[in-house]
Amino acid sequence: MATLEPRHPGLAVSLLLAVLAHSSIARADPAHCEASIAQDSARYVRSAVRTVQQCETRGLAESLPVLSDCVIDPSLAPSSLAAMRPRAHVAGECCGADHACGTGDDDALAAIGWTSPACPNLANGVCDNPIASADDITACFTCTGATALDLVTELVYGHAASTAPRSPAGRCQAAIVGASAKFFAAKSKALAKCWANRAKGLHQNPCPDPGDGQAARRIATADAALRSSICRACGGDDGQCGGGDDLAPADIGSVSHCPAVTVPGGAACAAPIGTLTDLLECVACLVEFAADCRDLIGVPAFAGYPAECNPPPGTCSAGVMCETTLDCPAGYTCRDNGAGVDYCIGPTCTTDGECGGAGVCRQYCTSEGCGPRVCQCPGFGCTGPDELCTAAGGSVACRKSCTQDSDCVAPFGFVCVNPGFGAGSCIGTAPCQ
Repeated sequence: MATLEPRHPGLAVSLLLAVLAHSSIARADPAHCEASIAQDSARYVRSAVRTVQQCETRGLAESLPVLSDCVIDPSLAPSSLAAMRPRAHVAGECCGADHACGTGDDDALAAIGWTSPACPNLANGVCDNPIASADDITACFTCTGATALDLVTELVYGHAASTAPRSPAGRCQAAIVGASAKFFAAKSKALAKCWANRAKGLHQNPCPDPGDGQAARRIATADAALRSSICRACGGDDGQCGGGDDLAPADIGSVSHCPAVTVPGGAACAAPIGTLTDLLECVACLVEFAADCRDLIGVPAFAGYPAECNPPPGTCSAGVMCETTLDCPAGYTCRDNGAGVDYCIGPTCTTDGECGGAGVCRQYCTSEGCGPRVCQCPGFGCTGPDELCTAAGGSVACRKSCTQDSDCVAPFGFVCVNPGFGAGSCIGTAPCQ
């Protein structure tokens, strides 16, 4: 995971609060609290973006598994290193003279627009924690910030082709990584400043347009930079998207369809991806969706949370692989089992009745072995711990690992292929269940 957990997160927050206690004037001012939430939610995103981007850049250079290594577990985001300073600063601005959230001198949640009893979630993920204090608000905006970042990482890397770092496709992938991260961070910063200025009474406009007179211009500049960077690296010799020398999405690695989400008050992203221009539009649209929904989490006093930010969740269809988490039932994520099979995985369970979205409760097995029972979409299970549902020839089938021919019994045939290389498999297969 890209999130590095502090050994003593409570101590880290306490030390930061001690510093803030000497640098802040105690006040019961909801406007300062509102501004802090808007700005600190964006600060968290910028810090997390840097961590993820460093991980992605290293993964590209060293051919490491970026998608599995460089995602942030949203449920752990509130206790991550990236969350420490924003969490402490919100406590200092919103939680009274003692800077301790949940005591009697906190700014009232209703006074800062938080009337919802729970975090409104993003993309039907896991960010639905109860809201009883400002500290719960930081848990909400860090969780949704991590979810937003993961959506972008998943789109870029979920089906990324294996490439040499200095090859045209490798340079293109790196450009998409860098440009997406910069746009996400720049838009988050511009929106946060715009809303903070509104909280301070400097304007009364919706953000970004007309906003504070600056946010829309800054976002447009960041969008232009996103497109220019990707086209310059991926658009062939002319550095333009739409020409005959563009890299093909298949060479870069891409989903076949852009996810079915809609930017709040804006464009729908869903569309087939067949060209570099299609991929560029999808990246720009999904990053905008993620940035806008993450931003609106923190400003309920000024803008309602759009229904578009939690689109209708997917459902399980037996044997149908997912391309992104947005294809999955609520609370599930799209994961690769290490054998080229992507399917939706949900929370831990003991019985099928605990699984929504037509999921089943089974032990979750990957190329690294089997773990606890979790909810998962059917059609990808095998009967034994030494068997794995594997992609081959455009379909999926259970293959049995082996070290010698005698390990292979019906229906897996009686021959062990490549036993001497530590990755032997029986010549026969069985249907995934």
